[in-house]
Amino acid sequence: MKAFFRLLLIVVVLGGLVLYVVSRQNNTSLTPQTIDLQVDCSDLENVLVTSTVNVAVKNLSSRSHNDISVQLVAYDDEGKVLKEKYTTFSRTLLPNSNFDKPVTLPAGTKRCDCKIVSSHPVR
Repeated sequence: MKAFFRLLLIVVVLGGLVLYVVSRQNNTSLTPQTIDLQVDCSDLENVLVTSTVNVAVKNLSSRSHNDISVQLVAYDDEGKVLKEKYTTFSRTLLPNSNFDKPVTLPAGTKRCDCKIVSSHPVR
């Protein structure tokens, strides 16, 4: 029985080593690729009729990205959702760079949350 477990352990280790070497030769990865994009919408200005937030997207990766879509949610004093809005950065965001643009929200906006919904990495 011990011999069976030793043989099984050797097969698993050798199989993993072969899989690792083959994946490196083919320039593929067995681990999930993370997209290192950050979005910030904390720069909120309230004026009489509307509120404006500066949405900034930062690329921390070594790949370029196209068509970055960002979801914004505006909240009032009580934490109720005032508006949900989407904005898209249609230009190419180069590696280690950032984009920003102003987005108009309702006048009663006191807080804004934002998240990246989608992007298309450029190869």
